[in-house]
Amino acid sequence: MPRSDAVAALQAIRGLADRIAPLLLVNEIRTVAAEDLWLSMAYRTDAVGLHFTWRPDEPAVRALLPVIEAALPETARPHWGKVSTLDGAQVRARYPRWDDFAALRAELDPERRFVNHYLERLGL
Repeated sequence: MPRSDAVAALQAIRGLADRIAPLLLVNEIRTVAAEDLWLSMAYRTDAVGLHFTWRPDEPAVRALLPVIEAALPETARPHWGKVSTLDGAQVRARYPRWDDFAALRAELDPERRFVNHYLERLGL
């Protein structure tokens, strides 16, 4: 998310600590300088990334993800290549150049050899 929203995000995560801790292996907080990569979480904004490495309990993690996603500011961009419960439209809306990337993907992979069910769910 933009650095300007990092404090609110960290407070939200702290408020969920008792639910997150039993499932968490590692949590990292990273700052990322703004860049021009279309599907970067730091596209044209200095950003803070919250990274979670979960214990191997997929049902419990999938049950917790919507709670975390709802608690974060709407400016938070989930990593489009990682686990998220946001629907494709919600993910696409958070990346300003998503449609440009989708068009480029279609041009460079017209036979859709590099598309799978997950990418289809995201609209690629």
